[in-house]
Amino acid sequence: MKINLFEETKEVWDRFIIENDGSFLQSFEWGEVQESLSKKVWRFEVREKDQVLSQVQIIKETFSFGKSLFYIPFGPCFKRSVFLKTKKEILQLILKELKKRASEEKGIFLKIEPLIALPKELGGVPSLKRFQPQKTLILNLKKTEQEIFQGFHQKTRYNIRLAEKKGIEIIKTYNLQSEAKNYLDDFYKLIQKTASRDKFTPYPKNYYQKIFEKTGACLFLAKYKKKVIAANLVIFFGKQAIYLHGASNYKYRKLMAPHLLQWVQIKEAKNKGCESYDFWGIDEEKWPGLTRFKKGFGGEEIEYPRGEDFVFSNFWYNFYRVVRKLSHPLS
Repeated sequence: MKINLFEETKEVWDRFIIENDGSFLQSFEWGEVQESLSKKVWRFEVREKDQVLSQVQIIKETFSFGKSLFYIPFGPCFKRSVFLKTKKEILQLILKELKKRASEEKGIFLKIEPLIALPKELGGVPSLKRFQPQKTLILNLKKTEQEIFQGFHQKTRYNIRLAEKKGIEIIKTYNLQSEAKNYLDDFYKLIQKTASRDKFTPYPKNYYQKIFEKTGACLFLAKYKKKVIAANLVIFFGKQAIYLHGASNYKYRKLMAPHLLQWVQIKEAKNKGCESYDFWGIDEEKWPGLTRFKKGFGGEEIEYPRGEDFVFSNFWYNFYRVVRKLSHPLS
């Protein structure tokens, strides 16, 4: 069994991720988004003879004093047929490889946030918290459109119909060329308003721009009397649709535009052949209103493992944990 840097095309990389139920955060395109934001990204594959057993995309995150951490979001991705013992061997190879790179990259630890629990006895310590959401809702799109709609909460179905009656217009764009460039401005203005209202720090506008340039993202916008009052960003990857970011104008909350937006997005995902729709994060303590809104659409509640840290430098790792407790999360 050997670990090597991946040297083939993005299509080959993504095919393995999709065929083995990997996350879009392990997609080649998501790595390109990170690279466009001046982050270093490594893509490794683990092979046994001519068979690929695993792929893993690792992102280098920098913080105080020039130090860095290595981050694996929702990975590694393992071949479906790989058993637990082999997964452990693969992870040991990854750890060995990154320990060699830690000195020259000033890396103090590796953070893994897996989709499923890691094998035991790898030597990791529980992370303070995940960078990605701990819980989410996954809506099954294999049902008929009518069955999906009937699975919504009664109030949610009412609000969707209300938005339609109020004349909310939904538009979508998969690129930001020509007049669609203004849609990103509209979206970001709503993001800033929502961030101010809900007291969180938004990503810079360039971050959203890069997502559109590098991924199969679609921007859905709700208009009322030619004014954009709500907008969502959705990524399509394989048979998954992910509602990644959203924002709305609180002034128009009674028009229920966000409800209609979600329904249009769900139908678009189903029409594209997606089998699941990920609402991307719920938390009843941190985001009670948003969580209640998302739960109105049904779906299965999923809770991911907390994540583990694999330490290369004890001193700097302890320093990092203190700083992290005192500052905003790195994400």
